Amino acid sequence: EMTAKYTNQVYFSFEKGQSVSSYIYDIWDLAFKSYGEDYYIMLNGAKFMEAADMGEVAFESVTSRKDAPFRYDSTNGDYADYSIGKWWEDKDNSIISKKHVYIINRGNNTNNRKVGYVKFMVLGIENNEYKIRFANLDNSNDYVIYVPRNEGINFTHISLDDGGKIVNIEPPSQSWDLLFNKYIAILLYEEEGNIDHLPYSVTGVTINDRYVEVGADTTLDFKSITIDDIPKFKFSKRPDCIGHEWKSFTLQGESYTVRPEINYILKDKNGFYWKFHFTFFYNEKGERGYPQFDFKRL
Repeated sequence: EMTAKYTNQVYFSFEKGQSVSSYIYDIWDLAFKSYGEDYYIMLNGAKFMEAADMGEVAFESVTSRKDAPFRYDSTNGDYADYSIGKWWEDKDNSIISKKHVYIINRGNNTNNRKVGYVKFMVLGIENNEYKIRFANLDNSNDYVIYVPRNEGINFTHISLDDGGKIVNIEPPSQSWDLLFNKYIAILLYEEEGNIDHLPYSVTGVTINDRYVEVGADTTLDFKSITIDDIPKFKFSKRPDCIGHEWKSFTLQGESYTVRPEINYILKDKNGFYWKFHFTFFYNEKGERGYPQFDFKRL
């Protein structure tokens, strides 16, 4: 139940056979990686957020977003290529901030109203917590807060409202496989013989790339797929390997159709394989935003 405006972002577990958690997409701004040996930070793509790296400059000196080199996050899993990117250096087994200042466009809320801009800096890692600073561009509302890492989840989410606060939206990382969500896809298009990149807000599915991998095929019949067909699938841990193209949009009638001929195989954290394909995108009232799919463990 994403709803017609795709306001609900839904975590789904094959093992449980149901959604395990959901949230309204505009309640967070930044997601901090909570496990592993890197420290990447994601923007909320559902809000169409973007960030500009202003370099190693004095925090107070950043007061204008004019000519700022804004970029969107991708969803390809190459976190170093995200708009905040690798904000730290590894020195003598310590995580040292490069002290870059970023301008963050907080995007739009669920009512499509602009939220505004802040400047942002990661001061470092202390006691396994991110120490961050953010303020308005006029240097008002200047805050320093700590964001804890938690090995039990993939990302810790925060809102920049009210001086910054933790938003507990992500379920335990071993409890879910798929996230039905809005995010930014970088689409390729050709204009006057040149290939250009267009950031576009899409609704689709990203995977729990910490524990899950997925393969796809269009040559097999869904009902006849067995465990013996697994070698025919090429698996990926890319977060958007399922993506949004399991459905297509028709301008005439402004309707969506799904592509049930795309068969997916998901390998879960326990090594079990699940086959699934999408069958519909509407509820009984004819409202979009209610993806349906068949699935079965092999």
